[in-house]
Amino acid sequence: MKVLLIQPPIEDYYDTSIRTYPLSLLYIATKVREICDVSIADLRSNRKPRQIIDHPFPELAPYYRKDRYTPISLFKQYSRFGADLGEIRQRIVFEKPDVVAVSSLFSAYSGEAMDIARCAKEVDDKIITVAGGIHPTLFPEHVLQSPFVDYVVRGEGETPFSVLIEAIKKGTVQSIAGTGGIASKHHGRCIIPDIHIEENLDLVPDRRLVNPSEYRIGKKKYTFFLTSRGCPFHCAFCGRPPFPYRARGLGCVEKEIADCLSLDIQAVDFEDDMLTLDRLRFQNILGLFRGTGLTLSAMNGIYSENLDVATLERMYESGFRRLNFSLVDASASVTNRQKRHNTGNFAKLLPYLEASHFLVETHFIIGLPEQRVEHILDTIIFLMGKKLLLGPSIFYLAPNSSVYSRLAPDLQDTNHYFKLMRSSAMVPLNPSIPRDSLYTLMKLVRFVNLVKGLLDGSNVPTRLSDILELPAVTKNDRDRQILSTLLNEKQLIWFDSSHGTFLPEPHSSAIVRLFFHRAKNKSICGFKTRNRLVID
Repeated sequence: MKVLLIQPPIEDYYDTSIRTYPLSLLYIATKVREICDVSIADLRSNRKPRQIIDHPFPELAPYYRKDRYTPISLFKQYSRFGADLGEIRQRIVFEKPDVVAVSSLFSAYSGEAMDIARCAKEVDDKIITVAGGIHPTLFPEHVLQSPFVDYVVRGEGETPFSVLIEAIKKGTVQSIAGTGGIASKHHGRCIIPDIHIEENLDLVPDRRLVNPSEYRIGKKKYTFFLTSRGCPFHCAFCGRPPFPYRARGLGCVEKEIADCLSLDIQAVDFEDDMLTLDRLRFQNILGLFRGTGLTLSAMNGIYSENLDVATLERMYESGFRRLNFSLVDASASVTNRQKRHNTGNFAKLLPYLEASHFLVETHFIIGLPEQRVEHILDTIIFLMGKKLLLGPSIFYLAPNSSVYSRLAPDLQDTNHYFKLMRSSAMVPLNPSIPRDSLYTLMKLVRFVNLVKGLLDGSNVPTRLSDILELPAVTKNDRDRQILSTLLNEKQLIWFDSSHGTFLPEPHSSAIVRLFFHRAKNKSICGFKTRNRLVID
């Protein structure tokens, strides 16, 4: 039996190319390779994006424009990242699979995943199609309503999928449907089991099932890596399925490290939801990586509350050079309302981090329910004075979150509603922060990060107004005009390249003025250096 596992393309205003490693499919493929002929088709990575003119977000046309230039731009065009339908169809024809299984991780991209199932059925309606991932786990009936999907795997998929493949081979599917995480339909009725949670996490994924050379951070071959699964916390904005925290055995982790080194993998990104939950265990894991020469990162975000200086020093010794922290908001009142377990440890670690060789990026959310513009500005102002880069994300409804259950409207057009579940859509879910305000706050963060980059150069100014005289700014008349208007008039403008003129951007001038008022006499610090200037 031939099984084809597919990572589908996505359509959006951006894609993070260094975060497309198909680790979940590798786990599935490793589990079933003894019972079937399995292969993985990554139809998302290593392809040039193609612009989509007719896209589902016409309301965003005033904000994201290809014909407008600014040194603090966000996105320019909506694109498809990955294979087109013609290539997908050709791949399925070439592989001749009996089963096509599609990974559908995010509701925003569930349409692209369903296109794969449709393609498979159009090539041969005898192909059995399976959908797995977070979206089918949370919306199994919606997915099974598609005539192109035969089965849904709910929850962690290694065991359910292997049971399903065995049953298909033996012709005994009816006896296992609706059990052990395998959802199906029978005579027009959906049979939905509970979410499956894996008990044994010591399976080592066989990374030879993909080409390691196709996944790189810079010039380094990289891989995703899990040392644990699940999270014990329940933040109000998080939509993760209810997987409990479980740790993998250290011996299993050690074997996986050896496998990575044998494939000449040079960088590892930890995708754990709670990598640092158990400080002692994390230190033991760091000991396994120490001396391997691997560059380590955790782009999913590090929970700082269980860290101390000694652990951070071990992280550096073991290969961490850049740290991504998950802050959410600098205000305890905001994080408390979101049931986020923050006790201020991040602030206590900052003096060490600023004096260290680490490059630090700190992620926070813009537009949370009950969050005020002042909260967001205070977070920006707090972070801009530290030696780190700001990583903003606009809040969106994550299915299964407590915020989702409270704010989700009656779904009339379900598929379009799913498409809105992305940061780039700038959906104003907080009535006190409309779309123009969300956009303005993102632009202010871009401005702060631009200044941080300028501070890492030479001839560092001491006042913000002096950046207009820096060679990096004066060499580009458009940049100087745009930044001068922002600093002097507190307005956002951009350059219309189609007509050769400057035009106002859609923004909230009140928020721009409020930012500079609250930030007056505060400092901005560089990202890579401790150079700083004062906002005058």
